Amino acid sequence: MKMKFLKLTFAVATLAILGTACKKDAVQPDNKLALQNTTAALAVGDTEAGVVNNSSTSPTSWTAVGYDLLNNVVASSGNQVNFDSNFNGNITPVTGFYLGYYDSPSVTNVTGITLTDVSSVTLDVSTLGSNTTTVVGWYNYDRVNRTITPVAQRYAVVGNGSTIAGSTRLYVVQLDGVTTSGTYNTTVNFHTKRLK
Repeated sequence: MKMKFLKLTFAVATLAILGTACKKDAVQPDNKLALQNTTAALAVGDTEAGVVNNSSTSPTSWTAVGYDLLNNVVASSGNQVNFDSNFNGNITPVTGFYLGYYDSPSVTNVTGITLTDVSSVTLDVSTLGSNTTTVVGWYNYDRVNRTITPVAQRYAVVGNGSTIAGSTRLYVVQLDGVTTSGTYNTTVNFHTKRLK
C-alpha cells in the first residue's frame, strides 16, 4: 500500500511540474518590445544623413527648423541647432550649444573627420550661412539663379561647451546641398558625424 501511495504521489508531482513548466503565458500586445517609429541615438564615431524640408510665403520669411543631431530628427525641443534664414540653409546653434567651422585640407567627406582634426577649432560663430568676401559661410549663394552650393571641405562643428575640449557632445555637420522646388519650398540635405 505504501508503495502504491508513493507511486501515485510521484506521478501527481511529476504531472504538476510538467504542467507548470509547459504552461505558456499569453503575451499581451503592450508587453511586446515597441521599436517602430523610434530613433536610436547617434553613437560616437557614427555618421548619419539628415534632411530638413520647409516652405515659406516669401524669399525673406523662412521659419527656423530645429534639428536634434543626436537623434537625427527634426525637433522643436531637445535640438542643438536650427536651420534658418536663406532657404533654411543657415545652421545656427541654440542656447547652450556653440558653433565653429573646420576647413579640411584633404578630407572631402565628413566620415573622415576626426576629433584630432577639429581640436583647434574655436566655437565662436553665431551662424554659418552664405559665404561672402567678408563673412565665412558654409555655402555659396548665386543671387541671379537663386541656387546654393556647399563650400567644399568646410564643416560646421557643434558642441555643448564653449570649447572643443570642454564639450562632452561634439558633432561635425557637412552640408550636402540645398534644393528648391516650386516657389518657396526647400530641402536641406546634410550628414552629421558624432565625435564625442
